[in-house]
Amino acid sequence: MTEIDINLVQAHIEKLDMIGKMGNGGTSRLSYSKAWRQGQAFVTMLMETCGMTVERDAIGNLIGTYLGTEPNFPYLMVGSHLDTVPEGGSLDGALGVLTAIECIRTWQIAGYRPLRTVKIIATVEEEGTLFGLGCMGTRFIVGEMTMEKFAALHDKQGKTLAEYFADNGMNYEALAYSSIVPDEVFAFLELHIEQGQELDLSGEPCAIVTDIVGIDRHWITIQGHANHAGTTRMDRRRDALVAASMVVQEVYKAACSSQGLYVATVGAFKVTPGATNVIPGKVEFTIETRAAHDETMENVHLEILKLLRQVEEKYNVKAMVNERRFAPAVHFGTTISEELSKAAMDVKQKVKKMPSWAGHDSKIMARITQCGMIFVTSLNGISHSPEEATRWADVEKGLKILNQAMKRIASIPQC
Repeated sequence: MTEIDINLVQAHIEKLDMIGKMGNGGTSRLSYSKAWRQGQAFVTMLMETCGMTVERDAIGNLIGTYLGTEPNFPYLMVGSHLDTVPEGGSLDGALGVLTAIECIRTWQIAGYRPLRTVKIIATVEEEGTLFGLGCMGTRFIVGEMTMEKFAALHDKQGKTLAEYFADNGMNYEALAYSSIVPDEVFAFLELHIEQGQELDLSGEPCAIVTDIVGIDRHWITIQGHANHAGTTRMDRRRDALVAASMVVQEVYKAACSSQGLYVATVGAFKVTPGATNVIPGKVEFTIETRAAHDETMENVHLEILKLLRQVEEKYNVKAMVNERRFAPAVHFGTTISEELSKAAMDVKQKVKKMPSWAGHDSKIMARITQCGMIFVTSLNGISHSPEEATRWADVEKGLKILNQAMKRIASIPQC
């Protein structure tokens, strides 16, 4: 069997990174842009060179098909996304696409055909940059999106998805029909940089992902009373900002004390009226928690409610949760995780097991099929940045696991 060529993968990453390269060193390959089209053309060329037939589905996901000996069996899908955040890095998403293609390249040269067909996918709009909706390409695949939902999408300038489609010569009405039938997908695999620092700090080159954490978001308002900052005695104030500050501090301290069980972030904060000489009368802010277990997030939610009651009593304010959005954690099943572990043993590679603290296409695909993920190192835990980097020796180790796992999973017989 032809050996994996990590130098070739690195060269392809560097070429793809130049498509959409910005003056600050970052790359902007936003979905449905000129750079995105050029990126798709480059990836199409790589897929076709490896003997794959290539198509683009209605929403813009690029799919290369490598036929197995039993093409009627449900197929293995492997890949990640091709879009970037504005002025992002070279590895996020793209590495998962190009490493999967490298596996097929070696198969094609060796004349190897697995039992099951393998489809390599480069998904669209995973980052959610345009419309604030992440993983749009895989949401389309799993059947979550409707024409009504598509019609409601628009970017910050008011440009609609239909207008983006018109710019690209794409058929907007075709969104009513997906070319992928969920029952025909046997499993989904994704290799990705960790985007965190656990692997880098531990010295482990790669990991098998056990879960993708859930996300619990709260939109909170604390209502006090705005008044003159000079004429209102301190003991008579109903300062919404002071009350909100207590919430922020307590949420932060509790998350620190959890010893890694969950993370919590106050990421948006608005003070009204926001004047130097006026006591803040209202504060609106968000609290986001992430954890690998839904029970943990629910317990934190109850603690937040308790904290708000305490704040009301202490500062004579009204504290309320206006909205809560809860996305449960995704636990990858044992079948694919075991195949990944066996693949690691096959190539004599020790692996760490850990959850993913960021969302990925695999989280959405898990709604219709069994999924697995491999993480490789993010140096200093940096991603979504021109400073995004990895150790290519680590990528090579993760790639060998991916290659072996693809062979194992694509060779599982029909039950």
